[in-house]
Amino acid sequence: MEEDSMITCNGSGNPDAIVLGVDHRLRALAHVSEEESALIRAYTDRRPAALRAGSVNVLRSVVDDTVKTYFLAGIEDSSTERGTFREFERAKRIMAAAMREGVSELAVYIDTLDMEAETLIDGLLYGNYEFNRYKTEDGSKVIKNINLITSGLKSKDFNTLCYIYSSIYECIYFVRDLVNMPPNELTPRKFVDTATALCKGDAIFIEVLNKWNLEKRNMGGIVSVGKGSMNPPQLLSVAYTGDPESRDVLAVVGKGITYDSGGLSLKSRAGMEHMKSDMAGAATALGVIRALMLLKYPVNVLAVMPLAENVPSGMSYHVDDVITMFNGATVEVKNTDAEGRLVLADAVAYAQSKGARKVIDLATLTGACVTALGTVRSGMLGNDQEWMNRLFSAAARVHEKVWQLPADEEYEKQLQSEIADIKNVGGPDAGAITAGLFIKHFIKEQTSWIHLDIAGTAFCDKKDENGYYGATGVGIKTILELLKGDTQ
Repeated sequence: MEEDSMITCNGSGNPDAIVLGVDHRLRALAHVSEEESALIRAYTDRRPAALRAGSVNVLRSVVDDTVKTYFLAGIEDSSTERGTFREFERAKRIMAAAMREGVSELAVYIDTLDMEAETLIDGLLYGNYEFNRYKTEDGSKVIKNINLITSGLKSKDFNTLCYIYSSIYECIYFVRDLVNMPPNELTPRKFVDTATALCKGDAIFIEVLNKWNLEKRNMGGIVSVGKGSMNPPQLLSVAYTGDPESRDVLAVVGKGITYDSGGLSLKSRAGMEHMKSDMAGAATALGVIRALMLLKYPVNVLAVMPLAENVPSGMSYHVDDVITMFNGATVEVKNTDAEGRLVLADAVAYAQSKGARKVIDLATLTGACVTALGTVRSGMLGNDQEWMNRLFSAAARVHEKVWQLPADEEYEKQLQSEIADIKNVGGPDAGAITAGLFIKHFIKEQTSWIHLDIAGTAFCDKKDENGYYGATGVGIKTILELLKGDTQ
């Protein structure tokens, strides 16, 4: 989270805006003055739709020569929404309304809202973000102070909750910043420099492999994809050791294509838009490590981030090339725009060589996943059903959505090559599935593995209903929630 923004519990201040939950009983009026109470009652009498669950209405007034704004959040019959994604959307809607009004300090009377505190905080912080780094004029509407007022929770417990979510969103905002950065600013090397500056501590070990190191280790996938660019490829790994007594290591592997033109299999002009976001998986892996540093979970996690630019030149890899991967397997290239699976294959093999026996990979991998699931859910497949069930449940608890794709052996047959061990694309059908199953080819039999295709969920390329645009930071909350379960 930005250094100058904060979230507090029962703090003092002088808010210029107040959030109140309203229904026909108007119990929230006990928290405001008689003059304000009369104003709100008159407003809801004239506009009974303002009481409807999910609605957010803005009421402006002048009280004692002070301009105040009231956000009236309808809660009529909202009890069925407790802890649900719909309730999370309500909290996002409140924050969007506050940002549109240019609020600097927001007081939120939680006890009037009939919402779970965790869900409310999650939704408020989700929306309290803008990417203005390249704006020459400061027009930020990020709310600097959010004061959560409650008598229903102990201050100590609530302050702990605020710290946890503030830490998580500090990392989510950092990831969003990375993904939103233009590709001329965030090259593979600059990604590495940013990560090494961020990740410092006794529990952290960083390894960087440059192009020469990658060639020496026969990482043909990463080397080939990055050959065409003047910005050479890198492999960044960051190990967080929160439990030195344990040998259990989870690898979080993130696709880090800092720009994807498609290579010699060149994308269309429209297809290249927003391809700066093709490194969202790597940014998420890095964000998980940063969050673990702040939250100090007693777990061991290895983030592996293969970084490259996929652009055409006289040095680019070709369709029909056969490349040798880190694990010795050979791959026939049939599409240079199917590059993400190549860098991920080397990275997951490398993570297992470092001792990881559980692997989660995240990638903006396929347009086919967007066709199948849209921008609502991330696609998931893997080889450990019980673990996938746990991840599915963890995602739902933190208001992220995934959906399991099938992984039948019949799909794998599409990847058979006439001249190599495997080819990097299947047929025209089931593209999201065959892309994931390509990565499975590089997973050892004893390794539990989950693949998350975040192509549709990592970046909003059009403003959503709340006006949100850009990177989302999807995946961090889900992985942290899954890890939290492992510590309990």
